[in-house]
Amino acid sequence: MEPNWLWVPLTLFAALMQSVRTAAQKQLNQRMSTMGTTYVRSLFGLPVLLVFLGCATLYTGLGAPDFKPAFVLHTAGGALTQVLATALLIHLFRLKNFAVGTMLTKTDLVLTALIGTLLFTERVSPLGWVAILVVMGGVTLMLLGKIGAAAFGSRGAALSELLLGRPAQVALACALLFSLSYLFLRAATLELGEQHHFLWRAGWTVVLATTMQTVCLGLWLARSEPAVLRQMWPVRGIASFIGLTSALGSIGWYSAFALQNASYVRAVGQIEAVFTLTISWLYFREKITALELMGIALTVAGVLMFRLV
Repeated sequence: MEPNWLWVPLTLFAALMQSVRTAAQKQLNQRMSTMGTTYVRSLFGLPVLLVFLGCATLYTGLGAPDFKPAFVLHTAGGALTQVLATALLIHLFRLKNFAVGTMLTKTDLVLTALIGTLLFTERVSPLGWVAILVVMGGVTLMLLGKIGAAAFGSRGAALSELLLGRPAQVALACALLFSLSYLFLRAATLELGEQHHFLWRAGWTVVLATTMQTVCLGLWLARSEPAVLRQMWPVRGIASFIGLTSALGSIGWYSAFALQNASYVRAVGQIEAVFTLTISWLYFREKITALELMGIALTVAGVLMFRLV
């Protein structure tokens, strides 16, 4: 029986790996297209995930699952919604006032809890709701500190335009799809049977989902951006690093999903914003504002509350 708090360090590790991977992707994106940079994490990360699956299988002594339709469909739903959400997020960066949109994508914290409670098997306690809202408040403060007045446009755009305009619509759709992806993947791990070891359930789910994404996105790139596939060999060093950190992060995320509600995991995972700010400060020499420091403190406080949930 795994400790009921094990999902917390797993989530923190996953968030840290995702922050490091994002910083590396920021550099690679200067040499490759956005979709090509996105594809690298799946293509170069899949071999690492296969090794993890092999180790989990040997450790638990369990063989391959039955691949019941519910497991495959939930995994496919998670893989598909994750890719669509990522595509919308990329599109969001091309729109005006995308900073407001970025803030609205963080509504996935609340959406995951609401949709999970209504349509999935999520059970959120009163303290869990408080912790989720505290974390969301902290992340919002960090984002406001980062973007400052830019969120409202240089000409003082009307609040209704900002909240009801195209960027906001794209951001909310993005948040909805990300929320569904977390819930589908959590449900997929449960379909393998909660009586089985969480590492075995996480291993099969992450490998199947990543394989689906690698094949589908690879076929799309071969048709739409064939040059991207030829550009990968010269950048194999940083691409391998991105694949490794992405795979390690995925192992943490899926293992946590196998142990705990998706809404709790994603809320604790918002500590990634703190890691990202720290990396920006240490590596990119970017300044941290007072509002960002307040947001960091509030986010950390919210994360610590989940130790009591």
